[in-house]
Amino acid sequence: MAAAFLGAACSLLLDTSTEQCTSDQDCVNRGGAFAGMRCENRVCVPNDAGVEDAADAADADAAPVDAGQWGCLGHVVEPQSDAGNDVQVTVPLIDLTTKQPVTDTDVHAIVCAKIDVNCTSPLALTQPDASGHLVLTLASGFDGFVYIVPVLPEGGAPDAGDGSPPDVFVPSLVFFNPPIYADTTYTTIVMVKSSELGGIAQIEGTTIDPGLGAVFMDTVNCYGQPAAGVGVTLDQTTGTTQGFYFQGGLPALNAPSTDATGYAGFVNAPLGTRTVNGTVAATQQHIGSATVFTRASTISYTVLAPSP
Repeated sequence: MAAAFLGAACSLLLDTSTEQCTSDQDCVNRGGAFAGMRCENRVCVPNDAGVEDAADAADADAAPVDAGQWGCLGHVVEPQSDAGNDVQVTVPLIDLTTKQPVTDTDVHAIVCAKIDVNCTSPLALTQPDASGHLVLTLASGFDGFVYIVPVLPEGGAPDAGDGSPPDVFVPSLVFFNPPIYADTTYTTIVMVKSSELGGIAQIEGTTIDPGLGAVFMDTVNCYGQPAAGVGVTLDQTTGTTQGFYFQGGLPALNAPSTDATGYAGFVNAPLGTRTVNGTVAATQQHIGSATVFTRASTISYTVLAPSP
């Protein structure tokens, strides 16, 4: 099994750093909880003294948390949409097994508004290029989704002979979270074939229910980097829903939180609007949430990032 479903987000465009500070004085000027902080990588983070004081007051056995990595929590401000302006978003697609680009011979893509759950009024129809890139022109602040469907061979793709789905790329919904406000290259989406999804479920001690969906996510910190030590939950589950985190390059049933890849997900997720929530496992600080919807035999992809 290959190691990754989602690549690191190159630009999340949250106001977690660029608008907070360029100097320590900027933190002081913000007042309140910021007044005692210092500026690090354009984020106001606690001074060393403050960290030590907090450590003295905390449980001595609690795992340390990188203040810079999570220094934005509680202070995230979503940028304002620049109404009327368009942005260019590139979404890279690769094959889970071969690591090769997923191109126009493999999938088609449909851009949809988030409230248009059935995509009855598509905003755009497109295909990835030879490098596996979906290049989209979207309105600033766009938070909709891209519906990616497999290209079937002429005459349709036969099933495996046992009634199981044909072994093509699983239809996928890519949700933009946080909304897109500037030109960016989004998270790499690693497309999964039906047999591979079944293999993931097998590792998790279950089988895929074709009447349910799946939710895969990339968890990131205040810098937009893959985040280790994140716990994720799904707002609703079924008796066969199974969550997983990556560990050692594979989905692991008993892993307590994300590893350095930041990858997590759920198979056999119930249909409908689903919300995933993230916390810093060591402190139970709320990181953020992301809302998607699920369809039967479809993977919903998102990014779980610090949110207001």
